[in-house]
Amino acid sequence: MTNKFYIEGTHGIIGATGGYGNALAMDLNEAGNHVVAIVRNRHKAENILPGDIEIRESDILNQEDVKESLKGVNFIYVGFNFSYGSWDKYYEAIDGVIKAAVSNKSTIIFPGNVYGYGKFSYIPVDENHPLNSKGKKGKIRNEIEKMLIDQAKSGKIKLILPRFADFYGPNVTNALYGAMFYNAIENKKPLWPINADVPHMFTYIKDASRATLMLVSKGITDGGVYHISGNQITAREFIKMIFGELNRKERIKVVSETTLKFLSFFNSDIRELKELFYEYSEPYILSDSKFRAVFNNFEYTPYEIGIRETLDWFHKHVS
Repeated sequence: MTNKFYIEGTHGIIGATGGYGNALAMDLNEAGNHVVAIVRNRHKAENILPGDIEIRESDILNQEDVKESLKGVNFIYVGFNFSYGSWDKYYEAIDGVIKAAVSNKSTIIFPGNVYGYGKFSYIPVDENHPLNSKGKKGKIRNEIEKMLIDQAKSGKIKLILPRFADFYGPNVTNALYGAMFYNAIENKKPLWPINADVPHMFTYIKDASRATLMLVSKGITDGGVYHISGNQITAREFIKMIFGELNRKERIKVVSETTLKFLSFFNSDIRELKELFYEYSEPYILSDSKFRAVFNNFEYTPYEIGIRETLDWFHKHVS
């Protein structure tokens, strides 16, 4: 498997210090591309990015700022995120990215997730699954994607829409998937919502970057959705493998739906997660056959290797 993707043009990554953005920045830079990191915190970016990556500081909610920072950029990778309670900010942020892309005649690469599907109607979930979400975050996700797709259909921008399962990997530090690794290193019980024994999928962040760049290098910019998932596993098996790499007996705390609903009265993060409980109580399986039909040699990083590399990163970067 190679990460050598030289793609002519300037590659701008908004949020290059996050998990997805950072993985893209590293792969693109390694392949000799001109990479521009658009970040909120220059000091943080300078500490984690190679010195030959150009850094531009920008406020993603300031559209003039965004337009200026994306001048001359041919490929715009959306790597920023908002906390669940601030997802309304996506509208303004993506509108600014679209305006900059129209001005530059750029390609936007927008990483998707499965929130917009709502509770799955069938398994495995393919790209034709109805966008049935009734929850706030799923609706926002669908509306944002529609904004992008409408612009692509009108010919104003080019668009790539990879859609992933749950991320794990180096620099993925969120409260659920990052905490699994941190807690295991500390020999504490990682938490998992509702049911740790139903089939699930995890996308290794380096696989997400590699698959994204395969789509970009292939010039698939018509706004079509492509699933990139991972190998089927359960959360319990995944966590057992984390502890196995640490030569420890696995530990896990499964938090029941009843307990989570009670805790949601006091914890805003859990309250925002309520609409997604189905992802943890029922099988979470995506079909990647459309992607594989184009890239039939693509292979996911085995969980053993991805987990080992992730633990190495946490040992080095999280005290």
